[in-house]
Amino acid sequence: MSLSSTIEIGKNGLNIYRVAQEVTGENIANVNTPGYSRQRVLLETAPPTSHNGFPLGTGVKIASVERYYDGLLQQQLTNAETTQGYDTTKSMVLQQIEPSFNEVSSDGIGTAISNYFSAWQDLTLNPAGASERQVVMTRGQILADNFHSVSKALNDSITVQNDSLVPLTESINNTLSNIARLNGQIRTTELVSGNANEIRDQRDQLIRELSQKTGITFTENLDGTTDVFYADNGSALVIGSTSAKFSLRRDTTADNYDVMLTAAQGSLTIVRPTSGELGATVVLRDSIIPYYLTQVDTLAKSIIDAVNSQHSAGYSPVGLTGQNFFSPTVLAAGSAAGFSLDAGLSVNNIAASGNIALSGDNSNALLIAKLTGAYTVPSETPSSTFSSFYNSLVSKVGLDVQASKTTVTQDEAFTKQLSTLRESNSGVSLDEELTNLVKYQRSYQASAKLITTATEMMDVVIAMVR
Repeated sequence: MSLSSTIEIGKNGLNIYRVAQEVTGENIANVNTPGYSRQRVLLETAPPTSHNGFPLGTGVKIASVERYYDGLLQQQLTNAETTQGYDTTKSMVLQQIEPSFNEVSSDGIGTAISNYFSAWQDLTLNPAGASERQVVMTRGQILADNFHSVSKALNDSITVQNDSLVPLTESINNTLSNIARLNGQIRTTELVSGNANEIRDQRDQLIRELSQKTGITFTENLDGTTDVFYADNGSALVIGSTSAKFSLRRDTTADNYDVMLTAAQGSLTIVRPTSGELGATVVLRDSIIPYYLTQVDTLAKSIIDAVNSQHSAGYSPVGLTGQNFFSPTVLAAGSAAGFSLDAGLSVNNIAASGNIALSGDNSNALLIAKLTGAYTVPSETPSSTFSSFYNSLVSKVGLDVQASKTTVTQDEAFTKQLSTLRESNSGVSLDEELTNLVKYQRSYQASAKLITTATEMMDVVIAMVR
């Protein structure tokens, strides 16, 4: 091997260990960057040459600069964050609804029902008393106000979930577009043998963010791109540098948005999201909150029907009968929102008497007061009392909220465990990088020393020739 070959080996060493130091510096600089995967330089011996029949090495070369990446772990994190996105959104909304059913305070539907029938019980002691009659009407109005409040809170929550689909789908579309754009950059960079590791990290981080919003699956292609698919029906969300688009269409029947998907292949379909933040929002809007509202409406209609049936059978102090106490409703739906005192009701025609000949009789008021312990809910097939039905609903809401909190805590623990595993595999260790930095520094110095030594030897040879 000639001295010039030795100098060339040293020069290659300088270039290679400079690159190795740059990669180490990149790792150190991105120690706190979300989604960054540490990189390493893979070295291998350069192709040997022959000298006097003997193979001699020509130094070192960079085989590749690779990132620490685990595709299976990425898929597990994606699935975990989809679940967490769904459960977190559900828990947050349920906690917002829970105060509407909070019976710890002195108000609420349960307390209003109890106070209303207690007012009828008080009226039985003095059926002709104007003040007692006024209390019955006042308690009836308070009961109506409580039904209005809960109904409005639930309907407003449904509206909020529906409206939140607008920014949520826009955010998803923006993320899909960015993933497709990065796919294009990765493919272009690697076609010319460039290093797209940082761009891959950015894309993978976007995929994780997308998975929080909606369920996805993905596949990695040989050209460096990643194709993303919609978990609920398999439609393509990203194919190479082409992305799909979610849109909303107003359903005139339900006055809600239908979620539409124009897939990357171009087909337009109505989708029913069931996962991620998008799925939780739709399920809350269409199933969970409407169920609570239906139960409240059922209770409201049962009270209206039971009280009106008994009240209209009684007699007022002046002998009038057939008067409803509450405005009657045909269907249960909307009964809570429309709960109100009958327009014809007044203090003077409250039917406390059960006998037209006895204006001071209290038998009808007593029968109405006893309704609180009768099986009257639902109106069509009574199986519960007013209080037991409502208490069951309150318990369900409370259990749903508690269960959702527990689930979110478990999701967070599982996701944290996976994130910790990813950090141990792909995260930057400052101790390791500082060790590498010293190692590459010494190697760089040694390569420089090799060049210096070879140069001095060449100077000696030249001097001998002279």
